[in-house]
Amino acid sequence: MQAIPTYVVTGATRGIGRAVAKELAGRGFRVFAVGRSVELLQSLSEACGSRVTTVAADLCSIAGVEQLLASVPSDSEIAGLVHSAGSLVPLQPYEQINMNELAEHFRIHVGVPIELFNSLSRDCTVKRMLFIDSYSASNVRPGWGAYSIVKAAAQMAARCAAQELPGTHTIRAYPGAVNTRIVDAVLASDTQTASTFASMREKGEFAEPEDVARFLVALLVDATDELIGSRDVFDYNNPGDRADVFQLTRS
Repeated sequence: MQAIPTYVVTGATRGIGRAVAKELAGRGFRVFAVGRSVELLQSLSEACGSRVTTVAADLCSIAGVEQLLASVPSDSEIAGLVHSAGSLVPLQPYEQINMNELAEHFRIHVGVPIELFNSLSRDCTVKRMLFIDSYSASNVRPGWGAYSIVKAAAQMAARCAAQELPGTHTIRAYPGAVNTRIVDAVLASDTQTASTFASMREKGEFAEPEDVARFLVALLVDATDELIGSRDVFDYNNPGDRADVFQLTRS
C-alpha cells in the first residue's frame, strides 16, 4: 500500500501556517505541525485529529530542531516542507532599529529554514519546499526598514535554495495582505501604511489565511514540476496565478 505523503509545517500555531496544516490534514495527508505554543498546538490537534502530529519546539535552538528530527521518522520522504514560522518585526524608523533584536529576527526568518532543511535532508528526502515571501522584500516604505531588511534576506535565502538544491523543488509565494497579526501591528503603528491598512480592512480587502492556504497547498500538492519551474514566484493576488493553480484542484 502506498504511504501517505508527509508534510512538515512550521509556524503552525497561527495564521497562514496553521491554515496550511489544517488544509493538508483535511486533504488526508500526514502533517508534522511545529510551533512554540503547546495550547495552540493542542487545539490544532483536536481540530484535525490523528493526521496531525504536533511538535512543541523552539526552532531557533538546536535542541528544538533536534526535537523535530526525533519526531519525524528517519528515511522519510517529505512531500513538502513549509517555512511559515516568523516573528513580528517591529515597525519603527530606521534610527530606532536595534542590532540585537534584528539579529534575532534574522535567526527566525533566515537561519531557521536553512538549519531545518539541512538537518532534515541528512536522513530524509525533501521533495518540495515552500517559502512565504513578501512584497516588502523589494519595496521600501517609511517605518518598515527592519521588516523589509529581514524579508529581503529571507527571499535571497529562498532564491539560493532554488538554485542550489536540484533534488528539491523550491516554491516562493506571495500571500499579499492577509488578515493575520501583522495587520494588527501595522494598524497600531505610526507608519504611513496604517491608514492604508485601515481603509483596506474597512473594505474587506484582506485575504483570510484559509483562502491563501488553499492556494499554497494546491502548489505543494497539485502543481506539476513544470508549473513550479515556470516562474520564480507565485502571487496569490495575481488572478492569472490563482487561475493556473486553482484549476489544478478541479482537474
